[in-house]
Amino acid sequence: MNYLNDSINAAVQDLIVDVFESISASNLPKLQPSELLATQPIFEKVFKLVNATGFYELDDHLDLTKAIAIETEHETLEDELMHTWVTMVTNLNTATSQEEFNTRFALITPVILKKMNAYKVAKDA
Repeated sequence: MNYLNDSINAAVQDLIVDVFESISASNLPKLQPSELLATQPIFEKVFKLVNATGFYELDDHLDLTKAIAIETEHETLEDELMHTWVTMVTNLNTATSQEEFNTRFALITPVILKKMNAYKVAKDA
């Protein structure tokens, strides 16, 4: 796995902090889909920054992203969204450096955005 370009690594790290601060601000005992959806604009910023570098087009990164998407398929779209979040957090907790943490976050970003959009569409239908 290739790490993020140095030119965006710090910006991605700052956005990751924003996501986790937003989630941790909740007073609810369990994370709700609405709270996760509130972070979508931050995930979109991460995606735009990372996508502009060509990071997602690397073959091994594309394969990893596809594998994550398959791993997080569940019966309901809410379950898929929440499981994708749990998968991301579990995966991030195994990172051995900040650079690896940022890269792992970036890799799951397109998957979580896809799950967020699918959930919103189904909820609004």
